[in-house]
Amino acid sequence: MPLKRAVVGAFFLGCAGLMLVTPGRSQSPNAATKPPAPDPAALAEGQALFRGLCTGCHGGNGRGGKGPDLTDDRWIHGSTDNDIANVIRNGVPKTTMKKLGESLKEEQIQRVIGYIRSLHRSPGESTWKPYIPGDPKAGKALFFDVKGKAPCAKCHTVDGEGGRIGPSLDRIASRRAPEFIMESILLPSKDIDPAFEAVAVATKDGKIITGLRVNETNFSIQLHEENGRFHSFLKRDLEEVKVLKKSLMPENFSEVLTVKELHDLFAYLMSLE
Repeated sequence: MPLKRAVVGAFFLGCAGLMLVTPGRSQSPNAATKPPAPDPAALAEGQALFRGLCTGCHGGNGRGGKGPDLTDDRWIHGSTDNDIANVIRNGVPKTTMKKLGESLKEEQIQRVIGYIRSLHRSPGESTWKPYIPGDPKAGKALFFDVKGKAPCAKCHTVDGEGGRIGPSLDRIASRRAPEFIMESILLPSKDIDPAFEAVAVATKDGKIITGLRVNETNFSIQLHEENGRFHSFLKRDLEEVKVLKKSLMPENFSEVLTVKELHDLFAYLMSLE
């Protein structure tokens, strides 16, 4: 049966609050081998820097969102302090991870890393999980059926196969938190990447063309329609250029997909690591 809007909230379980773990002194024989407790002032500075620079993508408690979860053990660019420092310093091309090496001193980068290392989950802390398990194989069939209920491949590519209107979904499970992926399926207009903003242009002969903005200057704009057609306009020849707050992605998957189909599609996306 179709998934009703009222069910959508069931997929978004709240995340537990931020927990800072500050190791204390131990009286065990192995105490000497444990790393020293972090300096409270350094940890506080790291927290302040993280909140100012990182929470927009990684969430206030590091659990992920636009960016990956920083509290698990999946680090696609390396998990050592040097690896993390390199990512902070140089960013990751074609992602929301910007280069911060020109803004932060090396000492500040180390304090951000120290704060990230303090973000642990407690043993009893609940984590978001999908409503039911899904079948990745069935989800892949849905994804690539361009005439089906969820024709994702019309706009998105995986391993070079698919459309170019939306972002590539290669390794999406390593780049986004699971709840963010589910939310993006159900509520695609809630968080739109500026690189994939849709625009509507009105020509002087009354034609309205909507598509993905490819490039824009003070004098011209280029866009791709969902059907793949490319357009280039001089702004002086247009009546209006309007950035849309609505994604080009369909917003009715909660109505056209069954609960099982939704979770099959989600399971396929989560297999893309």
